[in-house]
Amino acid sequence: MMYDSSSYYIPEIREHGLGVCITAIFLSGEMAGTGVLQLPFAMKDTSFWGLLLIVLFSVNTMYVGTRLGLCWIMMEERYEKYRGQVRDPYPAIGQVALGDFGRILSSVCIACTLYGGGCVIIVLISELLMSLFRQLGESVDLDMCLPLCAWMCIVVGILIPITWLGTPKDFWPIAVGALTTTCIACTLIVVMLIVEDGECAAKEPEFPKPEAVGFFKAFGTIMFAFSGASTFPTIQADMKDRTRFPFAAVIAISILFGLYITVAAAGYFVLGDQAMQNIIDSLCPGPVKVTVQISILIHLFSALPILVNAPNQYFENILGIPNHFNIKRCLWRTFSFAVLLFIAATIPNFGSILDLVGASTVTLLTFVFPPLFYMRLCNMSTTNPKWKPRHLKLYEKIYCNLLIVLGLVGGGLATYNAFKNIFSEFSVSPCYISADRCARMLS
Repeated sequence: MMYDSSSYYIPEIREHGLGVCITAIFLSGEMAGTGVLQLPFAMKDTSFWGLLLIVLFSVNTMYVGTRLGLCWIMMEERYEKYRGQVRDPYPAIGQVALGDFGRILSSVCIACTLYGGGCVIIVLISELLMSLFRQLGESVDLDMCLPLCAWMCIVVGILIPITWLGTPKDFWPIAVGALTTTCIACTLIVVMLIVEDGECAAKEPEFPKPEAVGFFKAFGTIMFAFSGASTFPTIQADMKDRTRFPFAAVIAISILFGLYITVAAAGYFVLGDQAMQNIIDSLCPGPVKVTVQISILIHLFSALPILVNAPNQYFENILGIPNHFNIKRCLWRTFSFAVLLFIAATIPNFGSILDLVGASTVTLLTFVFPPLFYMRLCNMSTTNPKWKPRHLKLYEKIYCNLLIVLGLVGGGLATYNAFKNIFSEFSVSPCYISADRCARMLS
């Protein structure tokens, strides 16, 4: 088949939009923060081999991130309807690659991943606020102890107006704040772990041998740390030059790798099996711990509106809600946050939600769908002479298929383990039923 190279579409460079640096900050800012806090805890049952999992997942996520970027470039090259503002780019890629089944499956996974991540952040913000105000109350001899459910309601009330903003380009300064505060918090965590050297651990740290079950748990935890990969096409769609997205993805994942490997290594080698589920809880009380908590709080408040923006846009498209600011958008996003509040209050344990979401839908969106969609779109390039040919080399086909197998097998086993842990070990009752005060919740 002959190809007419002169007819190939070249994506236009928009006058307004995100540049490469701001896009990289967006990507790393909305992903870093929640997952990194549990990485040292995940290392307990994997020994230092867990660090190799972080390296492996970072490299794989970097690759699939660039492939997702190329998928959207192919979409713009081939179909005029995708060259403007698109509210559901990931499901659109799925539809072109696998038909309606691809759209529906990717949409369900995105909703579960990002809304599930929203629940995790609501719980974590509430726990951090509860801890900070308890410490403040103790310092001034006042009872400032509110139930966890009350803090969740306060958090959601603060965040709802921020979610009414349109697309990522409307709140890029938030992304800068999210990444900056995360870098500050991670730096302080590493420094204090080394300086304190396990001083506030309950007992002398031990370093147990790795267990297979531990790897499955770590699989879900580490995957959740990369859960924002499903928002990549949404952020790419807001760029001035979408063809430069792969560069932004490489920069973003490189930043994340530096943060993740440093915190995980410091937490494991200093604390061993004494690392708490939230690494902040392993730090000794004092001004530095408070600074870390405030930094993470700022990050979480900044990241949550970015995280839930993609599924919000998708459902708004289905419901026929206009792109511009309007009362329908405000009502829908308020309703969706109310649902997240109910789920978070029902399962007020961020570790349980994190492991399940990370093992299941994040794995599909990060390891399975991107290489599958990429191979499908590349193979389709031979069906139309007006489309730029995309030929996959043998080693790339092998790598893509290995990622799919790793995602299905590893994710399947990790999902089973997450469900098993929830039903066999989970003991936290819904906060709207439990009468526990914050002092007991934090003990």
